[in-house]
Amino acid sequence: MKNSLKKITALVLIFAFIASLPFEALAVEGNMGYEGGISIMVKTKKDEYQYSEMCFLTGKPILLTGTLTIKKTDKNGTINATYTYRLENEDYNIVLNRVVLYTTTKETKPNGQITEVTKLSRMPTEVYNINGVTYRLTEGDFSRSILTDPKPGINYHAGEFTEKKVYTVGTGANNSNRVTVELSGKLYAYDQNWSSTQTQKINVIVESESQVNGANVKWGGTAEIIVSSAARNQFMYSRNEPNLISFEGGYVKKSWDESVLNYVANFPEFDSQGRPTDVIKTYSDTHSLNTSVEYERLMVPDLKHIGGFWAEEPISILYALEVIPGNGANFKIGKYVTRAEFVAMLINALKDIPEDPNLKVSTIGVKKTNSKTPEVSPFNDVSVNHPYYEQIKKAYQKGITRGSGNGRFSPNTLITKTEAVKMIISALGLENLAPYPYTSTPFTDNDQIPSYARNAAAVAANLGLIMPDELGRFNPNSNMTSEYTAKLLYDLISYMGDELIKDYRDRMIEF
Repeated sequence: MKNSLKKITALVLIFAFIASLPFEALAVEGNMGYEGGISIMVKTKKDEYQYSEMCFLTGKPILLTGTLTIKKTDKNGTINATYTYRLENEDYNIVLNRVVLYTTTKETKPNGQITEVTKLSRMPTEVYNINGVTYRLTEGDFSRSILTDPKPGINYHAGEFTEKKVYTVGTGANNSNRVTVELSGKLYAYDQNWSSTQTQKINVIVESESQVNGANVKWGGTAEIIVSSAARNQFMYSRNEPNLISFEGGYVKKSWDESVLNYVANFPEFDSQGRPTDVIKTYSDTHSLNTSVEYERLMVPDLKHIGGFWAEEPISILYALEVIPGNGANFKIGKYVTRAEFVAMLINALKDIPEDPNLKVSTIGVKKTNSKTPEVSPFNDVSVNHPYYEQIKKAYQKGITRGSGNGRFSPNTLITKTEAVKMIISALGLENLAPYPYTSTPFTDNDQIPSYARNAAAVAANLGLIMPDELGRFNPNSNMTSEYTAKLLYDLISYMGDELIKDYRDRMIEF
C-alpha cells in the first residue's frame, strides 16, 4: 500500500506543472507570412513550416493546409526573402501554389531603433485550382513597415502591412472574370530567450465580378482575422520512483509551439445558379497548429540543506537553468549579494535573444582582419580576469548598468534593492510605462526611493515583480540576500515567459 501510494504521488508530481516558463523559444516575426495564416516549425526540415490559411475567393471560407518554406539572405543590411507555399484542401478539391519574393531594407535610427520597409521584389507567382477552375494572380502589390525597438533582454516589434491581389478566374483570351482581395493588417511581436510571440490583426475585403449565364454578377464580402504564434514550455518536477538512486528527482522542461487562427467573415449566400442573394451569412471559426511535445531533463542541484525553505522552488529552478552558478552545495540563506554576483545572475537569466533561423547572413565583400586589439575593461576596478567580467561587460554594453560613477563598477559592493530593480527594468526596456518624468510609486516610503529609480520601482510593482513589505515599504537601501535575489530573478523569468504571451496573444484573441 505504501509503495502504491508512493508511485501515485510520483505520477502526480510528474504531471504537476510547477511553473509555466517558455524556454529558448523562437517565434520570429514573419514566420507566419502576411497572408493571414499560421505556422509551426517542422524541426526535421530546415526552413520549412507546417502552415494553414483561409481561402475566401469563392465567397465561402475554406481552410487550406500544407507547407510554407522561408529562405532569407541578409547582404549589407538588405534582406531578400523567398516564401514558398504549397497548400490544399482535398474536401473542396483546392490546390494552391504560391511563391513570393520580398526585399527588405533596414535603417538604424539615432536612438537605436530599427525601421524596416518591405516591398515585392517581383510579381508573385500564385495559382489556385478550385474544383477544376483556375484562379491566377495577374496583379499584385504589397507594402510592410515595421519598427523594432531592441532592448537588452527583449526585441519589441510593431508595424503595418497592406496587400492587394487581382485574380483572373478561368481561361480564355477574352476572359473578364475577376476576384480582387485587399488585406490591411497590424502586427505586434517580441523576441527573447524565454518566449517569443507574434500576433497579426487583419482586415480582408473580397470583390468578385464574373459572367454567370450571360449576366454580369457582382458580389463582395469581408473578413476579420487574428493570427498568433507562440513558443510554449513548462517546467514540471518529476520525483524518481526507485529508492536506490543518487538523486530524489528533478525538473523537466516540456516544450512545444502553437499557433492560433481566429476569423469572422461576412459573405452573401448563393443560389443554385451561383448567383449572390441579399442574405448575408456570417462565418466564424478557430483553427490551431501545435508541435509535438519535447522533454529535456535539467541539472539537479545539491540543495538538501534548504529543503522546505520558502524560496526552495525558485532557487532550485535557477540552479537547474544555470542562472545561479555552481551546483547548489554552497548556497547560503541570508548571504548578501554583491553587484558583480547580481549582474552575473541577471545576464544568465536574460540570455541572448535567438537569431532568425531562416536568415543567412552573406559575408561576401566583408574584409577580414587578423589584428587583435588588447581587451580593455569598461570599468577601472574590474579586471578582464575577473570571474564575472564577461557578464559585467555585456551588462554595460547592453545599457543595463553604467557602473557606480567615476569609471568604477564597485563589483564587491553589496547591491541594494534600488540598484537591482533599476537594472531589471532597464533590461526589459519598460521604464516608459511610468509617467514622465517621474511617477509616484505605491510604496509608503516613496520619497526615500532615489529619483533615478522611482519609475523603475513603479513599473516593477505594476508588473508584479516586487511587492511591498508588511508596512507597505519598498526599502530602497536594503541589501539583497541570496534568497530574495533568486525570487526576484525567478519572477523576472516568469514575467518574460508567461505574462508577455498573455498580453501579446491571449488578451488580443480574448481566450
